Parts: sequence; C-alpha cells; structure tokens
Amino acid sequence: MSDTTAVLRLNSDARMELRRVGREGHPLLIIDDVLAEPEALVAAALLADFTPPPHTRYPGLNAPLPAYYANGILAAVNPLLARAFGMPAHLPKTLFGFFALATQAPEELEPIQKVPHHDSPDPFRIAMVHYLCRDMAGGTAFFRHKATGFEGVDGRRRAAYVEQAAVELEASGADLTRHVNDETPNFEQIDFAPLKFNRLIIYRSHVLHSGLLEGANLSADPAVGRLTANSFVDIQKPTQSPS
Repeated sequence: MSDTTAVLRLNSDARMELRRVGREGHPLLIIDDVLAEPEALVAAALLADFTPPPHTRYPGLNAPLPAYYANGILAAVNPLLARAFGMPAHLPKTLFGFFALATQAPEELEPIQKVPHHDSPDPFRIAMVHYLCRDMAGGTAFFRHKATGFEGVDGRRRAAYVEQAAVELEASGADLTRHVNDETPNFEQIDFAPLKFNRLIIYRSHVLHSGLLEGANLSADPAVGRLTANSFVDIQKPTQSPS
C-alpha cells in the first residue's frame, strides 16, 4: 500500500497512563499498544533511506516518516495534548518527525551527547517517541540537574542552565565514558519509561531527558536495531501576509 493511500489504524484496546514527573510535575503520557498494526510501520522503516542527521546531535541515523503516520498520529493525540499538556485542541498544529536508529557507541560521541538534554526551551513543543523495537534494554529517562535543581529548561532558565552545564561539561567531559545512565555526573534520574514495542511516550520537549542506550542493540539495521519514530508537535504559527 502506498504512502498516499495508507491509513493509520489505532488500537481500540490501547492502555494509557499519565504520570507527573519530578518535583515540577511535568506530564508524561505513556500509551501502550498504540497502533493496531505496528508491523506495517516497521515494514515502512525497512524500506526507508537512513542517513546521519545533518543538523542535530542524534546519536545515529534518521529517515523520513511516512506521511500517513505523521498525519494520523497527530490527529489521534490532539485531544490528549489538550487534556494532559494544556494545548487547546482547536488550535492547528504541525508535526515534524523521523524514524531513528541509535547506532553510536559512547566512544563515538561528543561529551555533550553523554549528558541529558532538552530539545527546546518552549514548554508547548511536545516530544513523542514511539518504540518500534523488541527484546532490548533501555528506554527514556528524565533528570534533575543537581546544581540548579531544574527539571525543565524554559526560556527564563535557559541562560543560567547553559552556563552552569557548560562549566560542568568542561570539568568532567573526559570522564564521561558511558551513554547517559542513572549515574551520569551532575544529574539525578527522576523517572524512567522503559522500552516496550508499540509504546508511545509523550512529554514536553523542554524537560531534561535522554534515551538510555546501554543494553540496546546499536545496529544500523532497522530489523534488529533500536528503531523508534520520533516526533515534535508545535502549535502552528499564523502566517503573516505581505505588507
């Protein structure tokens, strides 16, 4: 079935859990068995062209998502974003996403890739990770920065956080010999969503987090590697007409 005619089928028996992460209580939505036919999405990944991402520090390879998945998953989660994250359902939204394969060992990473991160300082940019792999350890963990106490880094906090984190990275970068884990210096792990096939997790992208890669199969083959569908949802900005 072509991308233009395919339809995303959701699982009517999907199970949902809403957590509040850390002292700051950031929402974490976990939906298990979200798709009725997850293997169809895996099959699309097997045919995709994976390449190193040119503009991010993702520790592996990316490939385009099928349009039917991007459109379908956005429509499906839109009412949930309103309830869990305060993003009004009536406002138009955009989704940017990609298949992802984590492939890089710790020694291949820059020091900044071996500490937790935030994707954006915008609390209303929502991140989603859909696990499409089986039989491996890992998942996604959420962290508190010990020196500042920050669990989320918004625009008001960003300058202070970046300055302090840069000092720490300069001092300890050479000692970072592993992927991010619950013992990463200067950070405290505060929650964890384990990897599970066909599990979708949704959280604010300004929350400090990291994929946990220890115990994962860091293969470039989507049939056996740590395959995910990663997406970001934004409220659509109104276009300005020319003056």
